[in-house]
Amino acid sequence: MPRRSYDQYCGLARALDVLGERWTLLVVRNLLLGPQRYSELLRGLPGITTNLLAKRLKEMEAEGLVERAADESYRLTPLGASLEPAIHALGRWGWRRMGKPTRRDRRNLDWLMVALRRRYRGGATLTATVEADGSPYHMVLRGDRAEIGRGAAPASDIRVTGTPDAIARLFLDTLPDVGTPPVVSVDGDESLLGTLVQAFSRGDDEPEERRHVRAG
Repeated sequence: MPRRSYDQYCGLARALDVLGERWTLLVVRNLLLGPQRYSELLRGLPGITTNLLAKRLKEMEAEGLVERAADESYRLTPLGASLEPAIHALGRWGWRRMGKPTRRDRRNLDWLMVALRRRYRGGATLTATVEADGSPYHMVLRGDRAEIGRGAAPASDIRVTGTPDAIARLFLDTLPDVGTPPVVSVDGDESLLGTLVQAFSRGDDEPEERRHVRAG
């Protein structure tokens, strides 16, 4: 069955022809942190069915957005990776509409890490590994560029370890009067923890209610 099209000679309409199907942009979001196998994508997209994920990946391969590596993992092509600014723009717009999380809201630290890529304020020079429940992420901050992805940094100035909730609160609780501070362990120069957190401090695009967000 051919995919539907708006049949409009318009860049936005053409983009929506490719990206407007449900889950497509969320697959892109998850792959921004690095390649993932099919089973990892399925786990990281709660609510999608295995058949629908297979269908979306096939469509995205056909459009040149993703490709399969030698180890059978999926990764973004340069064309797919070029969607990152659009992902961040939509995330910033959606963030304004978010209140406190409800019991129905699923949470995942991967999604926070993608948001942090957009929230980076610049000006820091630091390499960090942040680990939650055995899952490490690297943060390489260089001037106005932040590289954030899955996997530990080869050589870290600081390593921060904690529960997903503690790690999320570390970056999202930006005011000193919000409850009990998150408990994390720090390996390395502890003074760099403040530098790391401040590099992603809350901007004007994020409502204050998000100070109480949790990840898990």
